[in-house]
Amino acid sequence: MIAEDIVGDQIVLTAVGEPHVTERYLRWMSDPQVTQYLESRYSVPTLSDLGEYVRNMRESTDNYFFAIVERATGEHWGNVKLGPINRHHLNASVGIVIGEPSAWGRGVATETLSLLSRWAFAQLGLSKLTAGSYSANGGSVRAFEKAGWAVEGRQLSQVQLADGTRDDTVVLGLRREDLA
Repeated sequence: MIAEDIVGDQIVLTAVGEPHVTERYLRWMSDPQVTQYLESRYSVPTLSDLGEYVRNMRESTDNYFFAIVERATGEHWGNVKLGPINRHHLNASVGIVIGEPSAWGRGVATETLSLLSRWAFAQLGLSKLTAGSYSANGGSVRAFEKAGWAVEGRQLSQVQLADGTRDDTVVLGLRREDLA
């Protein structure tokens, strides 16, 4: 489904495939520090589960699933998903995970979101992208904002953190016309 890689300064977005289904990927998705703000934290996957998820994403006509790879070394740092795409309204949601702790705080999420947004508008003709983030995940919210996204709202007490406290969900969006 994805014809070519999306190349940035420090990363490349490439279609997730079987070569990305590794112990490293499994380690991220089993690490409470990595998954603390992900809904996937409620189930610990197996390598087989990850392989099935990747196959489903590759076969989907409404989702694009990219590996975030360091440009210099080819090291797999995380994943970003665009979809499902609503082709009637020309919008899609975005979800991102930077699984490799050595990549945190280096602008990887911001670069990923910038590259993906530009690609979605230019190549897919989308008009609007949306995302949600736990309010406690300030790094994620800042990455979206640095990539040009706006906070559009807040869902109060929408989610429960691992420690049992309630947290808001920050609703983020980016319109094609706002990405100058």
